[in-house]
This record gives sequence, C-alpha cells and structure tokens, in this order.
Amino acid sequence: MKKLLLSVSCIFFLWLAHAQQQAQYSMYRFNGLYINPAYSGSHDVLNVTAIYRHQWVNAPGLPQSASVALHSPLKNERIALGLIYNFDKIGVSSTNQLNASFAYRIPVGKKKQIKLSLGLSAGFTNYRSNLNNVVTSDAGDPNFSGNSINRWLPQLGFGFYAYSDKFFAGFSVPQLFAPTLDGPYSVFSLSNQSSRQYHQLLFTSGYVFNLGKKVRFIPSGLLKVVPAHAPVSFDLNATFVFIDRIWFGVGYRYVDAYNFMVAANITKQFRLAYCYDLAVSPLSKYTTGSHEIMVSFDFRFEKGKVVNPRYLKYF
Repeated sequence: MKKLLLSVSCIFFLWLAHAQQQAQYSMYRFNGLYINPAYSGSHDVLNVTAIYRHQWVNAPGLPQSASVALHSPLKNERIALGLIYNFDKIGVSSTNQLNASFAYRIPVGKKKQIKLSLGLSAGFTNYRSNLNNVVTSDAGDPNFSGNSINRWLPQLGFGFYAYSDKFFAGFSVPQLFAPTLDGPYSVFSLSNQSSRQYHQLLFTSGYVFNLGKKVRFIPSGLLKVVPAHAPVSFDLNATFVFIDRIWFGVGYRYVDAYNFMVAANITKQFRLAYCYDLAVSPLSKYTTGSHEIMVSFDFRFEKGKVVNPRYLKYF
C-alpha cells in the first residue's frame, strides 16, 4: 500500500510540476538552443546536437527527456536560424515541442571576435496526460478515471547572448505565454491554476581560462527564476579540457544533485559526452541517479567539401 501511494503521489506531483517548468539538462552548455534562441549560429557553422536524459532511475513515473537541435548562420552572417524538437515524458504525461528560432548577430570589438546576438523563437507544444493509467487504491476514482488531457499550446520566447571563443553570457525567457491546461479555450487564460506553464527567466555565463598550453579551465553557471511561483534554482559547473580533446567536469544543482561529466572531441567537429547526476534531494531515497548522453557535430560545406570550423567550440 505504501508503494502504491508513493507511486500515485510522485506521478501526480510530477504531472503538476510538468506544467510549470521545462525539462532540465545538466549539460546545458552543449544544448544552448534549448534555453536561448539567441544561441542560433553561435558555432559559426551548421551544428546538429542531440541529447537524451534518463532522470531519477528507479523512481516511479521517472522523467525522460530528449532534444534534437540544428542551427546555422546564413550567407549574411549576421542572421542565423535554428530548429529544435523536444520530447519530455513524466509519469502519465508527455509533451512534444517544436520551435523555430531567428537570431540577429552584431560583431563588436577591434577584431570583431565578440558577437552580440538577439533571438526570437516561435512554435507549439502538444501536451498529453492520460490519468486513466494512474494506479490508485480506489478503483474507478473519479479524479482519474476517464480523465485525460490533450492540449496544443503556443510557444514564443526571446533571448540575448554575448559570446566569443573565450566566454559566453546570456539571458532568455523561453516561454512568454503562460497557458493553462484547464480547457480547450483557456490557452491564454490569466486564472490562477496550478496546472499551467509559468514564465521562466534564465541567466547563463561561462569563461575559458588557459592553464598552460594543454589545459583549459571552464567555470560556468545557469540561474533559473520563476517569479513568485518557485524557489530560485541554479547550476554551478567546473570543467577541465585536456589537449582540446578530453573533458572532465563536476557540477552542483542547488538542493537537487551533484553531476559528473566526461566528454571527448573525437574530431574538431564531432563531440560525444556523458553525464551522471547523483541526487541529494529527498528523492535520493528512491533513485540511483540520472543519466545524460549528448552527441554534437559541426560542419560546413564549401565547394562540395566539409571543412573544419574556425575554432574549437567549448560551449
């Protein structure tokens, strides 16, 4: 009975939280388009990145998230476009999201190596929740039986991103709308409902320090703010890169988890990474942790050939 009640409580809690927050990724630096449309074109070549997260292993209703993104500058290098598909599943609820992004980039500095980018994104989310599949202690519980949700929600976001090959700093609001899930005509409702999305403010930054010729040290951070609806959350990360090929990193997400990352630049264009999260929240009693894997490829076509990017990307 305790296990049954725990399962119901966890799944229901996750269902409510799912409408308020985006899926989280520990390797957010490699998945920049997910949190900021102004990230579009930042590799200065066509980039394709895929990432998968298997969260809270062994916990009931565990979240699973995946993202596939591509972005590139156009012939007019001040303009960049991007496209990203996101999938997120928590318990009996799931979302499919598709967003297109546009960024306008302004080079600054004596050598034009710093870029200031303004970005917009637009798309839609399909949210589904089948509460019929929730196991309850009372068969035919009217709160769940025959209760399912299928909503199409609009997406509109914006962001600012400043970067070079040495640093990055950004601010974004991925979701300007605050749609509810209460009915087919309540997409733009302003009513105070728990099952809704909220505005989330994201701040990111990082810097590359050279420790000799063969070692780089990259501290970075992500701050998440949901005004008046959730506690402030932040990620802090420290990464070492050896001979521009092997990466080792550690991180901490406030009152949630420690994470440990390893990555390899198989070539200057192809990167593979894995991250493990060790939970320290109350959920640590019910899970062995979370797993994340990422693949990324940079390439440019020039006269029918693929050539290397201008410089190795660290984020």
